[in-house]
Amino acid sequence: MIESEKDLVVIGGGPAGLLSAISASKNKVDVTLLESKEVIGLHEHCAGLLSIDGLKSLDLLNLPSDVIQNSEIRGSRLYSPTGKLLVVQKSRPTAWVVNRARFDAYLASLATDLGVDIRTSSRVKQITRQKESLKYHLGKKSSSSMLSSKLTILAEGRFPSLNEQIGLPKPSRKDVIFASQFIMSGVRDIDTELVEIYQYNSLVPGFFAWIIPINDSTAKVGLGTTIPPAGRKLDDIIRKHPIAKKKLSSAKIEKRMSGAIPIGSHIKKTFTDNALVVGDAAGQTKPTTGGGVIFGGLAAKIAGEVVGKALEKNDFSSRFLSQYERKWKKEFGFNLKIMKIVRNYLNSLNDDYVEKLFTKLNKPKIKEKISKFGDVDEQAKIVFRLLSNLSLWPFVIGTGMRFLFKKN
Repeated sequence: MIESEKDLVVIGGGPAGLLSAISASKNKVDVTLLESKEVIGLHEHCAGLLSIDGLKSLDLLNLPSDVIQNSEIRGSRLYSPTGKLLVVQKSRPTAWVVNRARFDAYLASLATDLGVDIRTSSRVKQITRQKESLKYHLGKKSSSSMLSSKLTILAEGRFPSLNEQIGLPKPSRKDVIFASQFIMSGVRDIDTELVEIYQYNSLVPGFFAWIIPINDSTAKVGLGTTIPPAGRKLDDIIRKHPIAKKKLSSAKIEKRMSGAIPIGSHIKKTFTDNALVVGDAAGQTKPTTGGGVIFGGLAAKIAGEVVGKALEKNDFSSRFLSQYERKWKKEFGFNLKIMKIVRNYLNSLNDDYVEKLFTKLNKPKIKEKISKFGDVDEQAKIVFRLLSNLSLWPFVIGTGMRFLFKKN
Protein backbone atom coordinates (compact mmCIF):
# COMPACT_ATOMS: atom_id res chain seq x y z
CA MET A 1 0.00 0.00 0.00
CA ILE A 2 1.30 3.47 -0.94
CA GLU A 3 0.70 6.39 1.37
CA SER A 4 -0.78 9.57 -0.05
CA GLU A 5 1.74 11.43 -2.20
CA LYS A 6 4.19 13.72 -0.38
CA ASP A 7 5.57 17.03 -1.61
CA LEU A 8 9.18 16.22 -0.77
CA VAL A 9 11.03 13.20 0.57
CA VAL A 10 14.55 13.80 1.89
CA ILE A 11 16.66 10.66 2.19
CA GLY A 12 19.37 10.85 4.83
CA GLY A 13 19.46 12.28 8.35
CA GLY A 14 22.94 13.80 8.38
CA PRO A 15 23.55 17.57 8.32
CA ALA A 16 22.96 17.92 4.55
CA GLY A 17 19.67 16.04 4.69
CA LEU A 18 18.46 17.81 7.83
CA LEU A 19 19.41 21.26 6.54
CA SER A 20 17.66 20.47 3.24
CA ALA A 21 14.52 19.58 5.17
CA ILE A 22 14.80 22.72 7.31
CA SER A 23 15.28 24.94 4.27
CA ALA A 24 12.41 23.35 2.36
CA SER A 25 10.10 23.59 5.36
CA LYS A 26 10.92 27.29 5.72
CA ASN A 27 9.88 27.60 2.07
CA LYS A 28 6.41 26.18 2.87
CA VAL A 29 7.10 22.62 1.72
CA ASP A 30 5.58 19.58 3.44
CA VAL A 31 8.66 17.44 4.13
CA THR A 32 9.16 13.79 5.07
CA LEU A 33 12.72 12.77 6.00
CA LEU A 34 13.77 9.12 5.92
CA GLU A 35 16.79 7.97 7.94
CA SER A 36 17.96 4.36 7.92
CA LYS A 37 19.43 4.43 11.45
CA GLU A 38 17.30 4.07 14.57
CA VAL A 39 18.49 7.35 16.09
CA ILE A 40 19.77 10.61 14.57
CA GLY A 41 22.76 11.98 16.46
CA LEU A 42 23.95 8.77 18.06
CA HIS A 43 27.48 8.72 16.65
CA GLU A 44 30.18 11.29 15.90
CA HIS A 45 31.13 11.17 12.23
CA CYS A 46 33.90 13.77 11.94
CA ALA A 47 36.15 16.13 13.84
CA GLY A 48 33.41 18.75 14.12
CA LEU A 49 35.59 21.79 13.42
CA LEU A 50 33.22 24.31 11.82
CA SER A 51 33.96 27.88 10.75
CA ILE A 52 31.99 30.61 12.49
CA ASP A 53 31.35 32.37 9.18
CA GLY A 54 30.08 29.11 7.72
CA LEU A 55 27.73 28.54 10.65
CA LYS A 56 26.51 32.12 10.28
CA SER A 57 25.69 31.50 6.61
CA LEU A 58 23.58 28.53 7.72
CA ASP A 59 21.82 30.53 10.48
CA LEU A 60 23.40 28.30 13.12
CA LEU A 61 25.14 30.71 15.46
CA ASN A 62 22.67 29.94 18.25
CA LEU A 63 23.85 26.39 18.90
CA PRO A 64 23.09 25.09 22.42
CA SER A 65 26.00 25.19 24.84
CA ASP A 66 26.10 21.39 25.14
CA VAL A 67 26.78 21.14 21.38
CA ILE A 68 29.80 23.47 21.44
CA GLN A 69 32.95 21.89 22.85
CA ASN A 70 35.31 24.81 22.18
CA SER A 71 34.32 28.25 20.89
CA GLU A 72 37.79 29.85 20.94
CA ILE A 73 39.63 28.42 17.91
CA ARG A 74 41.40 31.23 16.10
CA GLY A 75 44.16 29.54 14.13
CA SER A 76 46.49 26.61 13.58
CA ARG A 77 49.88 25.26 14.45
CA LEU A 78 51.19 23.44 11.39
CA TYR A 79 54.08 21.00 11.82
CA SER A 80 56.42 19.66 9.16
CA PRO A 81 57.72 16.06 9.24
CA THR A 82 60.78 17.10 11.29
CA GLY A 83 58.79 19.41 13.56
CA LYS A 84 59.20 22.80 11.91
CA LEU A 85 56.39 25.04 13.13
CA LEU A 86 54.20 27.45 11.16
CA VAL A 87 51.66 29.36 13.26
CA VAL A 88 48.67 30.92 11.50
CA GLN A 89 46.19 32.81 13.63
CA LYS A 90 43.57 35.54 13.64
CA SER A 91 42.89 38.15 16.30
CA ARG A 92 39.45 36.68 16.98
CA PRO A 93 37.89 33.18 17.07
CA THR A 94 37.17 31.82 13.59
CA ALA A 95 35.89 28.30 14.33
CA TRP A 96 34.02 26.21 16.86
CA VAL A 97 34.61 22.61 17.82
CA VAL A 98 31.26 20.86 18.09
CA ASN A 99 30.08 17.48 19.25
CA ARG A 100 28.87 16.12 15.92
CA ALA A 101 26.40 13.68 17.42
CA ARG A 102 24.72 16.44 19.43
CA PHE A 103 24.96 18.80 16.45
CA ASP A 104 23.00 16.37 14.28
CA ALA A 105 20.46 15.80 17.05
CA TYR A 106 19.99 19.56 17.38
CA LEU A 107 19.37 19.91 13.63
CA ALA A 108 16.80 17.12 13.88
CA SER A 109 15.02 19.01 16.67
CA LEU A 110 14.96 22.17 14.53
CA ALA A 111 13.47 20.22 11.63
CA THR A 112 10.84 18.62 13.85
CA ASP A 113 9.86 22.01 15.29
CA LEU A 114 9.29 23.23 11.73
CA GLY A 115 6.93 20.34 11.05
CA VAL A 116 9.27 17.94 9.23
CA ASP A 117 8.07 14.33 9.53
CA ILE A 118 11.28 12.49 10.50
CA ARG A 119 11.09 8.72 10.20
CA THR A 120 14.03 6.73 11.54
CA SER A 121 14.66 3.03 10.86
CA SER A 122 13.43 3.78 7.34
CA ARG A 123 15.82 2.45 4.72
CA VAL A 124 14.97 3.11 1.08
CA LYS A 125 15.79 0.00 -0.91
CA GLN A 126 14.70 1.25 -4.30
CA ILE A 127 13.34 4.30 -6.11
CA THR A 128 11.16 3.88 -9.18
CA ARG A 129 9.59 6.46 -11.43
CA GLN A 130 5.87 6.89 -11.91
CA LYS A 131 4.32 9.35 -14.37
CA GLU A 132 5.46 12.58 -12.77
CA SER A 133 6.59 11.42 -9.34
CA LEU A 134 8.85 8.97 -7.53
CA LYS A 135 7.99 5.84 -5.56
CA TYR A 136 10.10 4.66 -2.61
CA HIS A 137 10.34 1.01 -1.57
CA LEU A 138 11.22 0.81 2.13
CA GLY A 139 12.59 -2.09 4.14
CA LYS A 140 15.82 -3.70 5.32
CA LYS A 141 15.91 -6.75 3.07
CA SER A 142 12.66 -6.58 1.15
CA SER A 143 10.13 -3.83 0.60
CA SER A 144 7.69 -3.63 3.50
CA SER A 145 6.07 -0.28 2.72
CA MET A 146 5.98 2.41 0.06
CA LEU A 147 5.88 6.18 -0.25
CA SER A 148 5.62 8.47 -3.23
CA SER A 149 6.50 12.12 -3.72
CA LYS A 150 6.76 14.80 -6.34
CA LEU A 151 10.35 15.58 -5.39
CA THR A 152 13.28 14.06 -3.55
CA ILE A 153 16.55 15.34 -2.13
CA LEU A 154 19.15 12.58 -1.84
CA ALA A 155 21.55 13.04 1.08
CA GLU A 156 22.73 9.52 1.82
CA GLY A 157 26.30 10.45 2.65
CA ARG A 158 29.68 9.31 1.40
CA PHE A 159 28.63 6.00 -0.23
CA PRO A 160 25.17 6.60 -1.74
CA SER A 161 23.22 3.69 -3.20
CA LEU A 162 20.30 5.59 -4.76
CA ASN A 163 21.93 8.19 -7.03
CA GLU A 164 22.34 5.77 -9.91
CA GLN A 165 18.77 4.50 -9.60
CA ILE A 166 17.52 7.87 -10.83
CA GLY A 167 20.23 8.36 -13.43
CA LEU A 168 22.78 10.43 -11.48
CA PRO A 169 26.45 9.64 -10.77
CA LYS A 170 27.90 8.97 -7.35
CA PRO A 171 31.27 10.02 -5.88
CA SER A 172 34.21 7.89 -6.96
CA ARG A 173 35.36 5.31 -4.44
CA LYS A 174 38.91 5.77 -5.73
CA ASP A 175 39.26 9.27 -4.25
CA VAL A 176 38.45 8.40 -0.65
CA ILE A 177 40.20 9.31 2.59
CA PHE A 178 40.06 6.73 5.36
CA ALA A 179 39.89 8.50 8.69
CA SER A 180 40.47 7.48 12.29
CA GLN A 181 40.04 9.65 15.37
CA PHE A 182 40.50 9.26 19.12
CA ILE A 183 39.12 11.42 21.91
CA MET A 184 42.11 11.61 24.26
CA SER A 185 42.48 12.96 27.80
CA GLY A 186 45.71 13.89 29.50
CA VAL A 187 47.13 15.58 26.40
CA ARG A 188 50.13 17.80 27.16
CA ASP A 189 51.08 21.25 25.90
CA ILE A 190 48.08 22.17 23.76
CA ASP A 191 46.77 25.65 23.15
CA THR A 192 42.98 25.70 23.38
CA GLU A 193 42.86 28.42 20.70
CA LEU A 194 44.94 26.61 18.07
CA VAL A 195 44.31 23.45 16.07
CA GLU A 196 47.44 21.40 15.34
CA ILE A 197 48.05 20.02 11.84
CA TYR A 198 50.76 17.46 11.05
CA GLN A 199 51.81 17.23 7.40
CA TYR A 200 53.89 14.06 7.08
CA ASN A 201 53.39 12.32 3.75
CA SER A 202 55.46 9.23 4.52
CA LEU A 203 53.54 8.56 7.76
CA VAL A 204 50.19 9.96 6.61
CA PRO A 205 50.02 9.43 2.82
CA GLY A 206 47.38 11.46 1.01
CA PHE A 207 46.21 13.71 3.83
CA PHE A 208 47.33 14.86 7.32
CA ALA A 209 46.98 14.31 11.07
CA TRP A 210 45.41 16.69 13.60
CA ILE A 211 44.99 17.55 17.24
CA ILE A 212 41.84 19.60 17.86
CA PRO A 213 41.62 20.91 21.44
CA ILE A 214 38.41 20.52 23.41
CA ASN A 215 39.99 21.96 26.57
CA ASP A 216 43.52 22.30 27.95
CA SER A 217 43.98 18.55 28.39
CA THR A 218 41.41 16.84 26.15
CA ALA A 219 41.51 16.76 22.35
CA LYS A 220 40.31 15.06 19.20
CA VAL A 221 43.36 13.35 17.74
CA GLY A 222 43.01 11.93 14.27
CA LEU A 223 44.21 11.56 10.72
CA GLY A 224 43.08 10.77 7.23
CA THR A 225 44.97 8.68 4.71
CA THR A 226 44.54 7.17 1.27
CA ILE A 227 46.14 3.93 2.46
CA PRO A 228 44.28 2.05 5.23
CA PRO A 229 44.27 1.00 8.00
CA ALA A 230 43.97 4.55 9.31
CA GLY A 231 43.91 3.45 12.95
CA ARG A 232 47.34 1.87 12.68
CA LYS A 233 48.76 4.99 11.07
CA LEU A 234 47.27 7.10 13.87
CA ASP A 235 49.06 4.87 16.37
CA ASP A 236 52.29 5.49 14.40
CA ILE A 237 51.83 9.27 14.58
CA ILE A 238 51.23 9.09 18.34
CA ARG A 239 54.37 6.98 18.81
CA LYS A 240 56.74 8.34 16.15
CA HIS A 241 56.10 11.99 15.31
CA PRO A 242 58.77 14.10 17.07
CA ILE A 243 56.22 16.62 18.34
CA ALA A 244 53.00 14.62 18.65
CA LYS A 245 54.56 11.83 20.71
CA LYS A 246 55.62 14.32 23.40
CA LYS A 247 52.06 15.58 23.71
CA LEU A 248 50.31 12.22 23.50
CA SER A 249 52.62 9.58 25.02
CA SER A 250 50.84 9.68 28.40
CA ALA A 251 47.37 10.49 27.08
CA LYS A 252 44.45 8.10 27.48
CA ILE A 253 42.11 7.11 24.66
CA GLU A 254 38.55 7.74 25.84
CA LYS A 255 36.76 7.01 22.58
CA ARG A 256 37.55 5.71 19.09
CA MET A 257 35.79 6.48 15.82
CA SER A 258 36.45 5.99 12.14
CA GLY A 259 34.95 6.80 8.77
CA ALA A 260 35.61 7.64 5.14
CA ILE A 261 35.53 10.93 3.23
CA PRO A 262 35.10 11.39 -0.54
CA ILE A 263 37.54 14.07 -1.75
CA GLY A 264 37.39 13.54 -5.51
CA SER A 265 35.34 16.73 -5.88
CA HIS A 266 31.69 16.96 -6.85
CA ILE A 267 29.81 14.60 -9.14
CA LYS A 268 29.25 15.85 -12.70
CA LYS A 269 25.51 16.33 -12.33
CA THR A 270 23.51 16.95 -9.14
CA PHE A 271 19.97 17.27 -10.55
CA THR A 272 17.51 15.38 -12.71
CA ASP A 273 13.74 15.20 -13.11
CA ASN A 274 12.15 15.24 -9.63
CA ALA A 275 15.46 14.98 -7.78
CA LEU A 276 18.47 16.82 -6.34
CA VAL A 277 21.60 15.47 -4.60
CA VAL A 278 23.33 17.26 -1.71
CA GLY A 279 26.28 16.87 0.66
CA ASP A 280 28.73 13.97 0.61
CA ALA A 281 26.44 12.10 -1.79
CA ALA A 282 27.16 14.90 -4.29
CA GLY A 283 30.86 15.08 -3.43
CA GLN A 284 30.47 18.56 -1.94
CA THR A 285 33.35 18.06 0.49
CA LYS A 286 36.55 20.09 0.68
CA PRO A 287 39.46 18.09 -0.84
CA THR A 288 41.99 19.97 1.29
CA THR A 289 40.44 19.26 4.70
CA GLY A 290 37.63 16.75 4.12
CA GLY A 291 35.10 19.11 5.70
CA GLY A 292 31.60 18.76 4.31
CA VAL A 293 29.17 20.29 6.80
CA ILE A 294 29.40 23.90 5.63
CA PHE A 295 29.49 23.39 1.85
CA GLY A 296 26.95 20.57 2.06
CA GLY A 297 24.80 22.83 4.24
CA LEU A 298 24.99 25.71 1.76
CA ALA A 299 23.93 23.36 -1.03
CA ALA A 300 21.12 22.03 1.18
CA LYS A 301 19.87 25.53 1.85
CA ILE A 302 19.77 26.23 -1.90
CA ALA A 303 18.10 22.88 -2.59
CA GLY A 304 15.29 23.65 -0.15
CA GLU A 305 14.69 27.02 -1.81
CA VAL A 306 14.62 25.51 -5.30
CA VAL A 307 12.21 22.79 -4.21
CA GLY A 308 9.89 25.46 -2.82
CA LYS A 309 9.90 27.26 -6.16
CA ALA A 310 9.37 24.01 -8.08
CA LEU A 311 6.25 23.21 -6.06
CA GLU A 312 4.99 26.75 -6.45
CA LYS A 313 5.41 26.51 -10.24
CA ASN A 314 4.35 22.85 -10.35
CA ASP A 315 7.46 22.19 -12.44
CA PHE A 316 9.62 19.24 -11.42
CA SER A 317 11.59 18.97 -14.65
CA SER A 318 15.35 18.68 -14.92
CA ARG A 319 15.36 22.00 -16.75
CA PHE A 320 13.74 23.82 -13.84
CA LEU A 321 15.73 22.03 -11.13
CA SER A 322 19.04 22.76 -12.90
CA GLN A 323 19.07 26.17 -11.19
CA TYR A 324 20.09 24.33 -8.01
CA GLU A 325 23.40 23.31 -9.55
CA ARG A 326 24.04 26.71 -11.08
CA LYS A 327 23.48 28.38 -7.71
CA TRP A 328 25.60 26.09 -5.56
CA LYS A 329 28.46 26.15 -8.08
CA LYS A 330 28.33 29.94 -8.04
CA GLU A 331 28.45 29.82 -4.24
CA PHE A 332 31.45 27.51 -3.78
CA GLY A 333 32.17 25.51 -6.95
CA PHE A 334 35.33 27.48 -7.81
CA ASN A 335 36.69 26.93 -4.30
CA LEU A 336 36.20 23.18 -4.70
CA LYS A 337 38.21 23.21 -7.93
CA ILE A 338 41.09 25.14 -6.37
CA MET A 339 41.06 22.92 -3.28
CA LYS A 340 41.31 19.81 -5.45
CA ILE A 341 44.37 21.22 -7.24
CA VAL A 342 45.97 22.14 -3.90
CA ARG A 343 45.29 18.70 -2.43
CA ASN A 344 46.80 16.91 -5.45
CA TYR A 345 49.82 19.22 -5.32
CA LEU A 346 50.42 18.64 -1.60
CA ASN A 347 50.09 14.89 -2.08
CA SER A 348 52.77 15.02 -4.79
CA LEU A 349 55.39 16.44 -2.39
CA ASN A 350 57.72 14.09 -0.58
CA ASP A 351 58.71 14.99 2.98
CA ASP A 352 61.89 16.80 1.89
CA TYR A 353 59.82 19.15 -0.28
CA VAL A 354 57.30 19.62 2.53
CA GLU A 355 60.19 20.78 4.73
CA LYS A 356 61.28 23.27 2.06
CA LEU A 357 57.69 24.50 1.67
CA PHE A 358 57.47 25.16 5.42
CA THR A 359 60.69 27.17 5.25
CA LYS A 360 59.27 29.28 2.42
CA LEU A 361 55.92 29.86 4.15
CA ASN A 362 57.56 30.82 7.43
CA LYS A 363 58.98 34.02 6.02
CA PRO A 364 57.42 36.97 7.90
CA LYS A 365 55.63 38.63 4.97
CA ILE A 366 54.20 35.34 3.66
CA LYS A 367 53.14 34.18 7.14
CA GLU A 368 51.45 37.52 7.72
CA LYS A 369 49.55 37.15 4.45
CA ILE A 370 48.38 33.64 5.38
CA SER A 371 47.13 34.86 8.76
CA LYS A 372 45.37 37.85 7.24
CA PHE A 373 43.70 36.24 4.22
CA GLY A 374 43.47 32.55 5.17
CA ASP A 375 39.92 31.20 5.22
CA VAL A 376 39.01 27.60 5.95
CA ASP A 377 36.04 27.72 3.56
CA GLU A 378 37.10 30.18 0.84
CA GLN A 379 40.60 28.83 0.33
CA ALA A 380 40.95 30.14 -3.24
CA LYS A 381 41.57 33.60 -1.76
CA ILE A 382 44.76 32.66 0.03
CA VAL A 383 46.02 30.50 -2.86
CA PHE A 384 45.97 33.44 -5.25
CA ARG A 385 47.36 35.79 -2.60
CA LEU A 386 50.32 33.45 -2.11
CA LEU A 387 50.88 33.04 -5.84
CA SER A 388 51.17 36.82 -6.10
CA ASN A 389 54.36 36.57 -4.02
CA LEU A 390 57.19 36.24 -6.55
CA SER A 391 59.58 34.66 -4.03
CA LEU A 392 57.45 31.51 -4.02
CA TRP A 393 57.42 31.11 -7.80
CA PRO A 394 60.70 29.17 -8.27
CA PHE A 395 59.64 26.59 -5.68
CA VAL A 396 56.03 26.35 -6.90
CA ILE A 397 57.06 26.07 -10.57
CA GLY A 398 59.73 23.48 -9.84
CA THR A 399 57.57 21.26 -7.67
CA GLY A 400 54.55 21.93 -9.88
CA MET A 401 56.39 20.62 -12.92
CA ARG A 402 57.32 17.48 -10.97
CA PHE A 403 53.67 17.08 -10.06
CA LEU A 404 52.52 17.45 -13.68
CA PHE A 405 55.12 15.04 -15.06
CA LYS A 406 54.37 12.54 -12.30
CA LYS A 407 50.65 12.83 -13.07
CA ASN A 408 51.22 12.21 -16.79
